[in-house]
Amino acid sequence: MKKYIILICGLMISATSCKKFLDLKPLDSYTEETFYVDEKGLQGGLVTCYDALQTDSLYGNNFLTLAELRGDNLIDNDPGSGAGVRNQIEVFSETSANSIISASWMGHYKAIYRCNIILDRAAGISMNENTKSQIIGQAKFIRALSYFNLVRIWGNVPLVLKVQKTEEARQNTRATTAQVYQQVIDDLKDAAVKLPATWAAAQRGRATNFAATALLGKVYLYQKRYDLVATTLQPVVAAIYNGTTIATVPQNLTFPDNLKTSKDIIFAVQYLMGGVREFVNQDNRYRNNNNTNIISIPQSLYETEDNRRALVAATGTGGRPGKFNSPQVNNETSGDFPILRTTDVLLMYAEALNETSYGNTEAFKALNAVRSNANASLKTALLLTSTSEFRTAVYLERRLELALEADRWFDIVRTNQMSVIFPGIPAFRSLYPVPQVEIDNIINKSGYQNDGY
Repeated sequence: MKKYIILICGLMISATSCKKFLDLKPLDSYTEETFYVDEKGLQGGLVTCYDALQTDSLYGNNFLTLAELRGDNLIDNDPGSGAGVRNQIEVFSETSANSIISASWMGHYKAIYRCNIILDRAAGISMNENTKSQIIGQAKFIRALSYFNLVRIWGNVPLVLKVQKTEEARQNTRATTAQVYQQVIDDLKDAAVKLPATWAAAQRGRATNFAATALLGKVYLYQKRYDLVATTLQPVVAAIYNGTTIATVPQNLTFPDNLKTSKDIIFAVQYLMGGVREFVNQDNRYRNNNNTNIISIPQSLYETEDNRRALVAATGTGGRPGKFNSPQVNNETSGDFPILRTTDVLLMYAEALNETSYGNTEAFKALNAVRSNANASLKTALLLTSTSEFRTAVYLERRLELALEADRWFDIVRTNQMSVIFPGIPAFRSLYPVPQVEIDNIINKSGYQNDGY
């Protein structure tokens, strides 16, 4: 019961048996009615939105399995581990009963539910309007990020934009991919207007205007709306070249220990050592624990002097890749997980400009800014003589630059490389199955499962 309550209605529990339990809570305990009534409650609720991203269901573990283990940078060499649920994902044999898939689905909707509470309650709270606007912008950014992940993993998904009671949630149907993407775009456009370019040092890590704009550009990239990718990202690219607030930083100076301060990081999920669920288990950063995780990106793809090469080298038993090998205490690490970086933006910009018109000097400039940052040789029009050759170079650069950052599987799918990299795997496996636990709780089950499952 707890699993679907978290997904469908969060704290809005209306089942009769639960009402009796809730009525027994001490009178001084917070409820939704007594917590979200002032600025302090709204700010506290916003923290829970960020906290949702940290959990094992999302960037703490399971989302990385869906986004990286599925691809070709990582191997699970222990098929029996965890009753085989991870291995199922790697070998394309997962079913709707897979616990990693269901946990990630529920984790994303938990984040959305928390954001919806903020957005539902903010209008009725008397407080500084600029502060309120920034809170709304952050909630919309996190909701947009959550839906962007959902649509990439499952395609059509329920589009829930307000706090629901259980019986309302049982009536949900799946929105189309186009509808979900439009909502993500709407949220990010509004967030970009409401969010500042920077935060005070004590608040570093909150979503910014740069984060919302960069993610919006990425959404357009997935829709192949290349003209909008370029125009949306151009001001972010200009800021990167300027280097005052955000800038390229060699990966070996950012990873693994300077993610919290590097100008390369536009947005990351942050962790604190030893906090209550504010840390991440070191195993969940691709630790080679009895050959469970083997980094399989070929070292030969990198040039010898490339400063990214050693960060993703294969590790021995007990080790983590250099990219995420931040210090651990009691099996915990406070290493952040990057979601948007400056080099990702530059590569998206280069890709979009090339798809619009080959030979654009700004496309070569952006691509070479990434390669220069990595101490790799530069590309010229003599080496990349066509749109196709430039495209192939950008695709490879994304694999090298963003290795193990939960982009590889989605890049394989969006660039139509799945049939080449994984020949013989049915095309329907480009999406994951909708969890059966979700379907069981929906009244109209027709069309709720993805084709092929």
